[in-house]
Amino acid sequence: MNPNASKNRELIKQYPFVSDILSARMEPHNGQGGTSVNDLTIRVEKADGDLMFRRADNVGLGDSSGIFQFKGNRKDQVMRRGEYLFAIDGKGKIVNRVNWPRNDEEKRKTGEIYGWSALWTGRVTFANNKEVYSNPIWDKVRYLVWVTVEAWHADTKNDDVPGGRFGEFKDRLIHITIYSAPDQGFEKLREESSAYSNLVLDSRLMTRGVIEKDHDIVSIGGMLYEMCITFQDEVYFNGMKDVLDTGPFRGASGQFGMVKVLCAEMCGYDRVMLEDNSSYVTFQLRPGSKHMYVLGQQGTLPQIRNLVRTVVRM
Repeated sequence: MNPNASKNRELIKQYPFVSDILSARMEPHNGQGGTSVNDLTIRVEKADGDLMFRRADNVGLGDSSGIFQFKGNRKDQVMRRGEYLFAIDGKGKIVNRVNWPRNDEEKRKTGEIYGWSALWTGRVTFANNKEVYSNPIWDKVRYLVWVTVEAWHADTKNDDVPGGRFGEFKDRLIHITIYSAPDQGFEKLREESSAYSNLVLDSRLMTRGVIEKDHDIVSIGGMLYEMCITFQDEVYFNGMKDVLDTGPFRGASGQFGMVKVLCAEMCGYDRVMLEDNSSYVTFQLRPGSKHMYVLGQQGTLPQIRNLVRTVVRM
């Protein structure tokens, strides 16, 4: 949407702090390192537990990664993305800003940072080098504002030229979601939310959590494995594997309500993916093994649990 569209002007008038946010320096910039905005969208929602455990999905900040498009209006273009979270007080002032790790290298140093960190303004480091957040400001915060900045470039299709795949600058887009305080307030919302209900799980998060011995992630990993064993015993070894082994094809698919099931054999490995519009989980069986394992997933624990339960009950 045009930044000067009437809807945007009305929302900026209602929420003046949006102008301050747009004036802030946020990567990625335009082709000249500036902060011009070619497209602006603003939404207003109420904060929920998922926001408390949301993480930034930064791409191409300080490294050569990018998001490529091969069809549609963005065909032959590549994009960098940066995400930010601002805390706004009752007077409409920015009282905190979360600068997420720009890339995987920085994330290895900082660890995972979640949306709830915007409700604290300080950190304390103990003798064992463990950091904890301090100086809570949840009683002052009236809004949390999530900002996604995208910068699109022509795809050079050549990694060996200056700038790599990022060629001529095309445009810079900003998407803003204003989250108003929930009825119970931000302090109570933080207490009620948890990694077991609201954290989106992916393979990198799970691997890093195990390496760092994160208690919650290790526990969640155990829960995912139990779901895998339930699927294995109730579905896979209870008829599905026989159908696949005796069928004429190396793969199959089926629909169980809102859940789609995809099965395939790859280099001797049997793989089954359960997915819906918002999540997926993949189980795999090694050649000669009698036990499946979790190969990958994307979604919260309740979402993944629903995938498995839906298929098991059918």
